[in-house]
Amino acid sequence: MIRAVVFDLGGVIVRFTNDKYYQYLAGISGKSHGFVKHAIEDRELPLLEEGRANIKDFNEHVAKKLGIGKRRIAWSPFYKKTVSLNYDMLELVDALHKEYITAFLTNVDEPRYIYTEKILDMDLFDYRFQSCYLGMRKPSAQIYRHILKKMHMKPKEVAYIDDRLENVRGAAKIGIVAIHFKNRRMLDVKLAALGL
Repeated sequence: MIRAVVFDLGGVIVRFTNDKYYQYLAGISGKSHGFVKHAIEDRELPLLEEGRANIKDFNEHVAKKLGIGKRRIAWSPFYKKTVSLNYDMLELVDALHKEYITAFLTNVDEPRYIYTEKILDMDLFDYRFQSCYLGMRKPSAQIYRHILKKMHMKPKEVAYIDDRLENVRGAAKIGIVAIHFKNRRMLDVKLAALGL
């Protein structure tokens, strides 16, 4: 029986994906979207999201890889200017929060998370798990086991919702009821099938 529902933030609760940012950098650097994505996700983003690098180091390393000035990297400013909340999903979280434990698990760096705290009603979530403070990130089995332990839950008692397939698979591997998020309508059908 499901006792808790855990949401990813970016791409589910928060309307933002890193692809928007990669497109911006591709435009100003003259590099391809794929090149930019690889330059960031290969090393720099994991270090930043695990709290093992700071934003200054991130900006310097990415700027060097792309051959542009570090002030043009604009990691945090770009996020602040383009992020928005998915109110349709927040309505769902609010409804579920009345009967279930609700939480979020997000791969995020500290500057972006601090801004997200300002725009998102954190009281909707009983537990909040951020990769930058945990020193690990999805889809590592370690992070899913960590949240289960903190919430005192068995895998089959948790429904986990994420827009990234690799994160859904990571959760499912350890027995969590994992749902690949595409839109609210499809999610409602899947939750109803679980009795939620």
